[in-house]
Amino acid sequence: MAGSVRMDRVARAATVAAPGGQDGGTPEFGWWNRYHNQLLVAALTASVATVAAFLLVGDTASWYPAIFLGVGLGVGLAIGFLLGSGKQYAQIDAGKFIRANMSRRLRITQDLSLPAAIILLAIVIVYYIHAGWFDRLPALMLALGIAFWAQYGITILWERRHRTTLIAKKGSMYTLDTNAEGEPIWQ
Repeated sequence: MAGSVRMDRVARAATVAAPGGQDGGTPEFGWWNRYHNQLLVAALTASVATVAAFLLVGDTASWYPAIFLGVGLGVGLAIGFLLGSGKQYAQIDAGKFIRANMSRRLRITQDLSLPAAIILLAIVIVYYIHAGWFDRLPALMLALGIAFWAQYGITILWERRHRTTLIAKKGSMYTLDTNAEGEPIWQ
């Protein structure tokens, strides 16, 4: 890791074009607004849920099939994220996910995607419990954990490769150049 970051090259804060066609100003890029931090919290939450699911099931004989199923599903999701993230991040970098520039259909899709995913996950969990498939709950949680950690890693690599930070707030996603944030330039 030594030599991967040159701390002597710290960028200065600058004025950037604000999203939504507003005049330039110093952007608000707090800790939570950085997309990779949101993914980190989701990955940590999924990891804790995975451990809790394995502990609640308690039957260690059913862990091996659950682990294999969870890893298989998680790797499949990770490959899907890997294949689709480059195109999606390029569109975000081009400004297509700034709320003011979105079509009505895209805004509705983006607004409903997280609630729909949460409801779908709840339905699947209730179905597994109702059907008595308690051993599949840890597999589902493990798959989600692997998928979130993979998405987090993919996002960090993309940000470093493009020297930018993805910002997600108030229904918009856009990028900020690391030179405008006052952060070290990654080499």
